[in-house]
Amino acid sequence: MKFLKLFVVAKKAGTVTRKYPFEEPLITEEFRGEIKIDPEKCIGCGACTLICPPNALTMRDEGNVRLIRYFVGRCIFCGMCAEVCPTNAIAITKEFELATLDTDDLLRDLLHKRVKCRICGRPFLTTKLIKYANKDIPGSDNYADVCPECRSKLSIKNILKYRGDLDV
Repeated sequence: MKFLKLFVVAKKAGTVTRKYPFEEPLITEEFRGEIKIDPEKCIGCGACTLICPPNALTMRDEGNVRLIRYFVGRCIFCGMCAEVCPTNAIAITKEFELATLDTDDLLRDLLHKRVKCRICGRPFLTTKLIKYANKDIPGSDNYADVCPECRSKLSIKNILKYRGDLDV
């Protein structure tokens, strides 16, 4: 008896599935797929890598270069990276057909040039990040190319000089 009731309900409802891949899939406005990072907008701050729950986005400093790597195979498409990006460089696409035989096809790399400290010569931040951070602060160019350790030493030196404890 239950089978007949189900049959009647199914007959009234009609076809409710799509014949994918022969028909276009039903994708809603809220659907989240692969992310795309705009290299022109990205400043290499790493906020996206800190918030990413499955560590699909990682950041690594190698010499004079900062590498931001997106591994699509690990992404859970939560969109948190796009929410925290200060420059809106991350866009959530509707792309979900990501199957591949080679895992290297799922890697997306973004390289940023790092600035060297003018005092010690060690690379520390990306050029775009320094420009972004100092764009609204007048006079901030004085210490923009100085790493945090050297900046701390300079500040202590200037405070001692101001107080008269240091003869220069």
